[in-house]
Amino acid sequence: MEGNKSSGGLPEVRRQNRAHIREVIYRRAPVTRTEIASELGLTLPTVTTSVAKMLEDGLLLESPSPDSVGSAGGRPPLLLRFNPKAGYAIGVELGPYETAILLSDLEGTIVSKKVLPTAPADYEEMLCQLETELTPLLQNKPMGIGLGLPGFIRQDSGEIRTSVLDRRWNDRPIAADLSRRLGVPVIADNNVRMRARGQALFHGKETQDLFAYLFVSKGIACPLMIRGHVLSGSTSGAGELGHMVMQPGGPICPTCGKRGCLESLTGETAILRDCTEQLQYGHAGILAKICGENPPDIRAVLQAQQAGDTDIADVMENALRYLGLALANVVNLISPAQVLVEGYIFRYQPNQELLLKYARSHFFGLNAQEVQIRFLDFDRYGGALGAASAVIERFCIQGEI
Repeated sequence: MEGNKSSGGLPEVRRQNRAHIREVIYRRAPVTRTEIASELGLTLPTVTTSVAKMLEDGLLLESPSPDSVGSAGGRPPLLLRFNPKAGYAIGVELGPYETAILLSDLEGTIVSKKVLPTAPADYEEMLCQLETELTPLLQNKPMGIGLGLPGFIRQDSGEIRTSVLDRRWNDRPIAADLSRRLGVPVIADNNVRMRARGQALFHGKETQDLFAYLFVSKGIACPLMIRGHVLSGSTSGAGELGHMVMQPGGPICPTCGKRGCLESLTGETAILRDCTEQLQYGHAGILAKICGENPPDIRAVLQAQQAGDTDIADVMENALRYLGLALANVVNLISPAQVLVEGYIFRYQPNQELLLKYARSHFFGLNAQEVQIRFLDFDRYGGALGAASAVIERFCIQGEI
């Protein structure tokens, strides 16, 4: 790295070195200068010069190692980590059920948070609402704003190619439009890809270099993370597992209008459809008592399942059978080291066990023994925090504060 001066000259080499040093410090902290130099193949003076500037700017903190001493019994080595209060990022998720907004420090600790109803369908009204809600957070001088929303979103430009929330948002440069209103940089991407990025950055020591992130909500997505980078795909649609065809000629997908998609067979929309059908036939007595005159929502469904409603248990098992099959297809195709699974329905432990049962029955070869499946606690702020992580990654680790 240090000696490659042909692509951009010495200034570019120095910039790249600084970015690599920041990344190692962020992902491996607490870490010593010597460890950084060894990992990156840089000289110790190069690392020391870069670190000195970051310490002077208040970006880094250093402290003596508590359990070691230097050579010949001298001073213990100094450990480096980012100063979490050296910068802030705003994260927003425009989700199918609600809008989540937060302010995060550099370590992903949430400073303030707020949930709003689903964003207005009118594009300009939605931008006005975000401007109103985010303006008070600008007093913290954030590095930027991260925005996640369902659909095909260009990572590079922050343009909505295809919106799941409202087709009138299609082909809108949402990142540029919001940045112009608020006067700070905005990064936009698919909301589940943002969630995966947040796991990679804030929980890097718990994730593998290659992992899939299965998220089950109104729709279903499974983006792929490769060495800290999320796969977007040439059409910006990578990870749309919900539109894998599982049953040709099957039910109509509520999102794309085609038949037999995974989303038409499982996911919260399909589960609620099938539960409503059970109620219409006079079945699912426990769910009927919970809902009364109200239509069922996913919380009521889970409550009925936990209370022993066998009709609802059958609906859930059927949905998880298809979801397990889809997960097995992902694992057999990609062979990730790890799959992280998140969704409200997995707050009930037996649903986790059912997914594993049906997925593992279709795993091929060593995938059955070696691919780790880990369930995450459902987090309504996960998409917003992931969006904030994209800001930290670009403007703090890769760029300049």
